[in-house]
Amino acid sequence: MEKIALLVGVSVCDMGLPPLRKARTNVEVLKRALQGTSSGFEVQTLNDPNLLDMMEAIEHLFRHREKTDQVLFFFSGYGIKDVDGQLYFAAPHTALDDRGNLIRARTMPIRFLHNVMDTSPAERQVIMFDCCFRQTGGSPTEGETLMEDTYNHLIGDRRVILSATTATQHLPEPDSLDAWSYTRYWAEGAATGAADTDCDGSLTVKELHYYAQRKLQVAAPDQRPQFYGSEDTANQLVLQVPSQIPTVQYRQFLEKMAETSEIDTTEFRILSGRNTLNTFRQHLGLSPQDAAEIEDQVLRPFQEHQQRIQLYQELLSKLTERAE
Repeated sequence: MEKIALLVGVSVCDMGLPPLRKARTNVEVLKRALQGTSSGFEVQTLNDPNLLDMMEAIEHLFRHREKTDQVLFFFSGYGIKDVDGQLYFAAPHTALDDRGNLIRARTMPIRFLHNVMDTSPAERQVIMFDCCFRQTGGSPTEGETLMEDTYNHLIGDRRVILSATTATQHLPEPDSLDAWSYTRYWAEGAATGAADTDCDGSLTVKELHYYAQRKLQVAAPDQRPQFYGSEDTANQLVLQVPSQIPTVQYRQFLEKMAETSEIDTTEFRILSGRNTLNTFRQHLGLSPQDAAEIEDQVLRPFQEHQQRIQLYQELLSKLTERAE
C-alpha cells in the first residue's frame, strides 16, 4: 500500500481577479505537515502550473495506482461556476473572451476530475478544496450560490470530499487580514496532534476536518467547512500522533478547556481554570514560556475573529464617509 498526495496551488489567473496569495501558502504548510509527521505520504506539489501539466499530474495521481493505495488530492485557487452550472478550476492562463464569457478550453472542468477519480483503482480517495468560488456573470448584489450539488456528484463509496467553503463568493479575504485558512488549521491539527480529540494516538481524515471546522467556527463563522462522502474513508487513519510528548498533552488539554472556558478577548488568554493549567504544566515539566506559546496558538481563532470585526468596521466606516 502506498500513500500519495498531490497538492496544487493556483494563485493567479488572467480573469482580472485578485491574486490568491494564500494558495501557495496552503500548499507549503500542508506539505510540511504531511512530511513532518509519520503520515507516510509521498508528496508532490505544483504551484501555478500550466493547465496541461496540472491535468496530466492529476490523471497520473489517480490512474497509476493500486487498489490498496490512499490518494490525497488538494487544490487551492479559483473555482469558477459558469453559466452552464458546471464548475471549472482556474489555471494561470484562464481568461474571459471579448464578450466576457469564460474560455473553457483554458480551465479544468470538474467532470475531468470526476472521470479520473472514478476510473482510479485506488479505493481510498481524499479530495480537499480550499478555493475561492466565483460565478461568471454575477454581480456584487447577487446572493451566494451553494456548491452542495457539485460536491454530491463527486462523492462515492470510497471517496470523501473536504471543502473549506460551501458557496460562491464575490471577493477573497483582503491581504491585510492576518488570518489562517481551513488548510492551515487542518495542517496545524496534524502537525501538533491537537486534532486527536480522543487522545488515542492516531488521526483520521474526519478528526482533522472537524478540528479545522471548529477553529473556523470561531475565527470566521460564515465559511462553514463541510465534508461529503464515505464515512469509511473519512475514518481511515492518516497518521500517528506522539501522544506521550508533554507539548502534545498540554495542547490537547488546552484545546478542550478553550471550548468551555471564559476567554479574555483583550489579552487573549483563558480566564477560568488557571490554577489547574499551572498544575498540569508543572506536572508535564513545561516552562511558562512554552505553555504561553501553546496557549497563543490555541487562542489564535479568537484573535482572528476580532481582527475581522475591526477590519469590517473600518471598511464600513470608509463606505459611510464616501456616501456622505
